[in-house]
Amino acid sequence: MSCFKKCLAALLAGALSFNSFAVNVLKANTEFKKGNHAVALPLYEEGAKLGNAHAQYQLGIMHLKGLGVESNTASSLIYLSLAADQRYHNALSIIAQIRSSLDEHDLSLLDSTIEEERVVHQNYQIQFLPELNRHNIDETVTFGGENALTQKVYFEELVEFQNFDDELENSGGFDDFGGGESLDVAIVVNNPGFMVVENDVASDGSVRYIREIQKSGNTRRFLDAYKLFPLGEPEFGDKSIEFVHRAYLGAAVNDQFYLNNNLPKLYKETRRILRAAKNKPSLETLYQYAMALVIFPWMENEDGETESLLKQLAEKGHPGAMYEYGLQLYIQQKEISEAVRWITNASKYGLSRAEYRLGKLLQTSPWVVSDEKKALFWFESAAEKGDEAASLHVAKIKLTAADKTLRDVSGAIQHLEDIASSQNLNPEYQYLLSISYRLRPERDFKKSVALLEKAISMGMRTNWDTSEWQALLARMLQGNISVTDL
Repeated sequence: MSCFKKCLAALLAGALSFNSFAVNVLKANTEFKKGNHAVALPLYEEGAKLGNAHAQYQLGIMHLKGLGVESNTASSLIYLSLAADQRYHNALSIIAQIRSSLDEHDLSLLDSTIEEERVVHQNYQIQFLPELNRHNIDETVTFGGENALTQKVYFEELVEFQNFDDELENSGGFDDFGGGESLDVAIVVNNPGFMVVENDVASDGSVRYIREIQKSGNTRRFLDAYKLFPLGEPEFGDKSIEFVHRAYLGAAVNDQFYLNNNLPKLYKETRRILRAAKNKPSLETLYQYAMALVIFPWMENEDGETESLLKQLAEKGHPGAMYEYGLQLYIQQKEISEAVRWITNASKYGLSRAEYRLGKLLQTSPWVVSDEKKALFWFESAAEKGDEAASLHVAKIKLTAADKTLRDVSGAIQHLEDIASSQNLNPEYQYLLSISYRLRPERDFKKSVALLEKAISMGMRTNWDTSEWQALLARMLQGNISVTDL
């Protein structure tokens, strides 16, 4: 048997399996750049299984050159062919060069093997990737009868929330947007601060799981106020649902003239980003500029510039731009299939904020077929990277999943313990902790009741609809205690 045939035989003998629940192509890139090819290899493999074209291409090159793995032409061609199916980089030209050295018999074997591998990968990805609910794709979500939620939030009248003794919340840098997860800006200013957040909107309109996108200065008072006022209740037809929102708080609602006069350091930083993008255009400087346009729409030279730039960067392979472009489309409720596709593509890189959002789409989006098992996979991957909102959702699924095969009380308890210090003031954390005390082997009914009462009290103070929790509490106090109550 020729060496090429042996390579094909060895490849076909393998089976796709997922070694962990954490997708991390971004980390693989970091390790690859450091020369840690053996570390990068399994991380790329996990991404490639999910259809990440960059990971497939990298594996093709690594198998071709013997980086972190024994050189294998057959494996290289298969991975490069999978990447070429998505028109990734110069995969097609490399394939053509390699194929020119093979005889017709080897090419025939190769082509049949590639086709088999395509089918295997496609069947594997069905287990994890979202499926569109095309029956609903042309319908829209309304918010208390309105077509959209208000994005610019003013707090002039909420002076009672202002606390000038709070520490100034300084931060990282615009360049952190690239591949990492730190999203704060490196601009230190005094009051007034500015803030841009992304959050879930529950079916009762309450603000949940706030994620800070950009901030500077004293912003705690903004969050304290923003969390207290419900938004329009999301509805899809006659059904209450959940949605996602982007809000601009404090100085973020102002124009360039206000910033120039009142926050000169911040204004100067935005202009620096613009100059860098123009003078030294690169994937990263252009992304920084795109995000500055997202934060400060007045920087746009023409309508649609932000969306157009994000789309270009997404198509060039920037995972942050993939997520941001997809999210913009989703929030605006246009091109939903494209929105879901780009959020999914960003998730395939292991971008935790994208993975969390994909998990939510798989749970609550009217345009995506609901699937708790798929949602759990993406939540777990995000939680592995430290995303605390994802950890909370992992715990919830493991405690309350309709599919009992997904339930894992001990696993849920571990996630709750990991985020106890930061989520202790979250009503939902107290609710899930209450459930855990009902279901753990050393059941503590008294503790469960006390925690549920605490969750209800905290939720009511934050204007959450706690009627479902109150009904559960009533059933518990009547003695109707069973898992099926949840």
